[in-house]
Amino acid sequence: MIALPVIVPSMQTAAGEEPVHVVGVAELTGFAAGVMARVGCAPDIAAEIAQHLVAADLRGVESHGVMRLTQYARMADTGYLDAGARPSAARNAAGRLVVDGNGGFGHPALGLGTRLAVEECGEAGMSVVLVQNCGHTGRIGTYSETAAAAGMFSMICGGGMRLRWRQVAPHGGIDPKLPTNPYSFGFPAGEDGPVIADFATGMVSGGKVMNARVRGMQLDGEYLLTADGAPSADPGAYLDGGAIRPFAGARGYGMGLMAEIVASALMGTDTVEGNWLIMLVDTACYRAPEAVVATVAEILDDVRSSRPAPGFDRVEIPGQREHALAEQRRRDGIPIPESVWTGLVELHARLDGHEPRHHPQRQ
Repeated sequence: MIALPVIVPSMQTAAGEEPVHVVGVAELTGFAAGVMARVGCAPDIAAEIAQHLVAADLRGVESHGVMRLTQYARMADTGYLDAGARPSAARNAAGRLVVDGNGGFGHPALGLGTRLAVEECGEAGMSVVLVQNCGHTGRIGTYSETAAAAGMFSMICGGGMRLRWRQVAPHGGIDPKLPTNPYSFGFPAGEDGPVIADFATGMVSGGKVMNARVRGMQLDGEYLLTADGAPSADPGAYLDGGAIRPFAGARGYGMGLMAEIVASALMGTDTVEGNWLIMLVDTACYRAPEAVVATVAEILDDVRSSRPAPGFDRVEIPGQREHALAEQRRRDGIPIPESVWTGLVELHARLDGHEPRHHPQRQ
């Protein structure tokens, strides 16, 4: 039986905001691991995925957190992917490392690829690892954090599923043609955590659109197009034949297109959701680690010294706000929106074969 996490009393929210429940990190991780094991993952893979999802919630990236459990259970139930698959790694004819997700969840595949890339980079100073044939990989910044902890600069990008995941319109077009093909860049820094730039090449990720829809909210900008090409902030516009706009116009379109070409041309199109390229550079090959960190600190201090623009109280560094938030939530617990909590209660009931004893949104 999967244990439903025990919640502390709901947090007070501002008028008009959705109520939230607060759950401890260990309890939420145990629940997520139980769900993933129940849908067919081996215990170690279930634990890895659970830790990844909770880490995303810790950092405030709820679109890639435990709300994904209902989606993952559906993927396993429908045979969209093989929940019992385990990734494997081999060297190709040219001696390059390639990880095959074997049609399973992407978290263990990209996790394995990152660990192998870090190991090879530590020996050779640089590494390139391809990861193919896997499902959803979660928050890509997680893997850049792993590399940064080892003193390595990382560039990770993914794509390869434009025929199935038509989400983002090309610059100058209306019709969705590309996935949201994300990138993550990471660089080691000091005690405030690494600098991590993790972003989709659409103006918003598909997960954030889904999160807004689940919570009955509008997006905070006109990141979408209706089926007729009109800008919109309504998740329903995208889900009703519309598209996601490319971020920064031609620039985001160019990056998304390049990721699609790399993922498909290098690795083929036989994949569940996507293929991935991991490139690492050991910063110690060029300068002493203390000199690297000192220079990063000097740059970040200079950038943060900018006067804040109207509507902002300070300039923040990519990745470091998430790092600080994670420390706070480890102490205080993770807030789960009422709509997401409802979905988890329903999922728990379905997997345990009975109706929930209490459903917050039923009359």
